[in-house]
Amino acid sequence: MTPPLMLLALVVGLPVLEAVMLSFDRVVLTRPKLAGDFTFHNYARLVGDADAWMAVLRSCLYMCGTVFGSIVLGLSAALLTRRIVRFRGLWRSIFILPWTMPAIVAAMVWGVMYDANFGILNQLLRMLPFVDGNVEWLLDKSIILPALIVVQVWNEFPVAYIFFLAALHSIPDELYEAASVDGASPFQQFLFVTLPQIRFVLSVIVVLLLIFGFRAFPVIFLLTGGRTETLTVATFNAAFRSYDFSYAATLGVLAICVSMVLVLIYLQLTLRNGKAEAAS
Repeated sequence: MTPPLMLLALVVGLPVLEAVMLSFDRVVLTRPKLAGDFTFHNYARLVGDADAWMAVLRSCLYMCGTVFGSIVLGLSAALLTRRIVRFRGLWRSIFILPWTMPAIVAAMVWGVMYDANFGILNQLLRMLPFVDGNVEWLLDKSIILPALIVVQVWNEFPVAYIFFLAALHSIPDELYEAASVDGASPFQQFLFVTLPQIRFVLSVIVVLLLIFGFRAFPVIFLLTGGRTETLTVATFNAAFRSYDFSYAATLGVLAICVSMVLVLIYLQLTLRNGKAEAAS
């Protein structure tokens, strides 16, 4: 394990360490004379920066929206295709297809669909009575975040779908037969048989999707040009638009801390599941 760990420390550890050191400095390309002042001024600025905390809040909303949508869509697709016999491979390929598409391509495709003048979504809305068919999906601040969440969910729900499908196939059919004999309805079977059997997989998927949603960047940046700032987009804007690399590093350290918490939760769930399997 030593060689890969050393490579990981070189590729990941050194940049993280450099980012932490940079967060205590003042490296601003437009004001080079400030460099060399190693203090906590960037973190003091972060505490009072309402825009940064609004970006964190926006990241949390985006993260929760993508997790909820991906879980609902992935579990629904898994339940739908679990017992399909005819064209099983075709249906599963259709549901997995969005995951094979790079986020950049997905953003470009949905950007065309969201176009206010020529997008297919507005064209469909114009066919409905009493509905405004000139929605500015990517300009209206009241709907831009849900519109971005839809794109992220479409691109990532196959991850949940694959996990759920594998978990559903691991449930013995005898449990459903016994529940059916006892008079359980399909909803009761789902509630008292399916959910308890996939609860660990569900918890792992939630944490993984939280990580994916929190670090999401291409979809948000390409569709909004960086106007809708989540924490990752705010970090990019601070570094490459304001040229304040030290403050961008500070925002990056905050993102690393949040990601570490999510990873620790994921590892704790994995360890707990391993102990449960060993005990059984």
